[in-house]
Amino acid sequence: MKITTFSYDRIGDVAKMAAGVWGKEQGAHGERVSRIFCEHLSRYSCYSSTFALQAEDEEGIQAVAFAWLPGDTNDAGDWLRQHLDGLTEDEQQVLLRNEQYLMRTDSMLQSKMEGQSAKLSFFISRKPGYGTPILNALIDLLREQGIEWLYLWTDCTCNWQYYVKHDYEQIGQGIAPEFSTDTEEYDFRMFRKRID
Repeated sequence: MKITTFSYDRIGDVAKMAAGVWGKEQGAHGERVSRIFCEHLSRYSCYSSTFALQAEDEEGIQAVAFAWLPGDTNDAGDWLRQHLDGLTEDEQQVLLRNEQYLMRTDSMLQSKMEGQSAKLSFFISRKPGYGTPILNALIDLLREQGIEWLYLWTDCTCNWQYYVKHDYEQIGQGIAPEFSTDTEEYDFRMFRKRID
């Protein structure tokens, strides 16, 4: 395994990794919506190559970890709007609802961030043994920049128990009405970890 700075021209590879986890949920809305959702999610989560790492082996990228600092921006919203043409109104609404969810939960988390802090904006591993090393490498990078806290939110589609096992403090929880049904609540959790 080799951990290096993430190369943004590999964002399509990240979208394919995301499709294995989150694309299935969006699959009910069609392959095109699922593909756009996964690429938008990947672009939405990547702000700066300074805090974006990839773990790679001979088979390609196996894990990524991205973080942002308050005030960082990217062009994911513009990218999404450029890809809405040709979609039905229902398909567009699915994608825009997903974007609203991402923005709302980010805003909630950002309101809890204090001190010198960063947000873990994307963390995925598709091969056992790659996740913890890349996350630790990202934390080392943040620590070198004087960051004291790492914050994140995750939802019921992810392995949120990972953070509990690795001594992250849960600082909030909520229900996402965007994805909840009459029979099942879609919940999310917010965590933080002191890293200085």
